Amino acid sequence: SALACGQCHSVWAFDGMEEKIDFNRHGGKFRPGKDDLVQRFVVQPNEPDHPTQKDFIRQTEPDFFRNRFWGDGMIRVTGREMNGVQASPCFKGGEFSCLSCHEMHPATPTTRAALKTWASSDQLAPQMASDQACLQCHQEMASRLTSHTHHEIGSSGSSCYNCHMPHTTFGLLHAMRSHQISSPNVRESLDHGRPNACNLCHLDQTLSWTANKLHDWYKQPLPELSDDDKTISAAVQWLVRGDAGQRALLAWGMGWEPAQKISGRDWLYPYLSYTLLDPYAAVRFDAWKSLQTLPGFADFKFTYTAAADALSEAVKQSYQKWWNELRPANPNFDPKTGLDPEGRFQQELFQRLRRERDDTPIVLAE
Repeated sequence: SALACGQCHSVWAFDGMEEKIDFNRHGGKFRPGKDDLVQRFVVQPNEPDHPTQKDFIRQTEPDFFRNRFWGDGMIRVTGREMNGVQASPCFKGGEFSCLSCHEMHPATPTTRAALKTWASSDQLAPQMASDQACLQCHQEMASRLTSHTHHEIGSSGSSCYNCHMPHTTFGLLHAMRSHQISSPNVRESLDHGRPNACNLCHLDQTLSWTANKLHDWYKQPLPELSDDDKTISAAVQWLVRGDAGQRALLAWGMGWEPAQKISGRDWLYPYLSYTLLDPYAAVRFDAWKSLQTLPGFADFKFTYTAAADALSEAVKQSYQKWWNELRPANPNFDPKTGLDPEGRFQQELFQRLRRERDDTPIVLAE
């Protein structure tokens, strides 16, 4: 049973006060193999089960769900992967579980070095870091990957993980893959603010670009979009005017190598430099670590918990280093990135996005 892992790796609640008292006095009654947590249940905010308990949570802790889930009920914090697994169609209609991809103990004898690698790679079973994780069940897809993904086999855009398990959960100061198997769509970004898989890779593209691709390839309905969504990179919008959770995902995402290769690196410098001044230390940390992945910044020093004046000085140094030493000799930046051809922020646009930033306090309860 996936609940052997999920008894800890989930957002759960007690079935009632009696169960809570029993749990605290005598311990949990769940045993591996059972199909429920006995005294507790895995909380899925938008499902109809346990309405009384969920209403009690909403009344006593109004931000409980917002601090853990996206608006459609998808988990947004790490360490709670069971919520995603349980909500996945692969789990609801198949035999998908944690052990489909992970193993608690390596199946074959191995060296100390190999054990260290296994432990640092999410305890994945052999071949489970590849498309084989999905193809072990979806065998029919192996012969038509290109027609399905519309990307070259072996490319980041052809990876099952990148499209169906994008980096939309956050914890331990970095983004992690969602464990709710889903397909990218623009509505999730419009309705719930969750960055979609396409724009997490194509950082320089608009929501309109993504909507048109998904319409052409998969017949998804074209949503009504704002002028900004037609003309400004979705990643820029999330990073500059998004809430702290969105900004953290994008600050990390701009350091993700597949996205850098697809979207280009030169235009990321000014945005990551600017984000070193974010109100949230976690966002500043991820901006710094992403900045260090860019050419010329591997040794860039930054104290992400420093006082405001030190942060401002770091932003100035970072930007000037890029402008004077690393900016292309003949720049011609894409206006969708919010930069002018020379690489300066389009000031009217940039200042407007800053004014519109969602400063609602965020406490992601990982």
